[in-house]
Amino acid sequence: MNRDTRLEPARFRRIMRNYPTGVTVVTALHRDGTPFGLTANSVASVSLDPPLVLVCVSERSSSLGAILSSGAFAVNVLGAGAASTAKRFAEIDTDRRFENIRYTVEDGGSPILEDVVAWMACSLYRTFEAGDHMILVGRVHEADASGGDPLLFFRGRYESLDS
Repeated sequence: MNRDTRLEPARFRRIMRNYPTGVTVVTALHRDGTPFGLTANSVASVSLDPPLVLVCVSERSSSLGAILSSGAFAVNVLGAGAASTAKRFAEIDTDRRFENIRYTVEDGGSPILEDVVAWMACSLYRTFEAGDHMILVGRVHEADASGGDPLLFFRGRYESLDS
């Protein structure tokens, strides 16, 4: 069997649309105190001891520099009713992202959004280049979960568990 091993990005995207993921907003503070954030669904637990989580961020992301320079980030797990928040943090216009969004800043220095089902405050542990993304591994130093159903992303749409 001789298969062509090249996989075009558009085809790979169509294939990956069939894998449902949770939706998060990854946040950080720039050195001047300006909050930055982006929607991310490539997030995974890495280790329990020490507690590590990874997030994949596009090298083109305007928030990547803030995360790298601050050395800290937070992963905010969005609830089922938060599709508008996910869309806002995915927009190109970064100036609007935190407009009317309530958040607190934890000791680790990253914004924790209000009304999320869970959050993790992380210090940057390691980074890895991976194609057109950076894999950021964070050491979780504080976290909490309030419960509720998560927001899911499946076949290009935001969904909930009961959809």
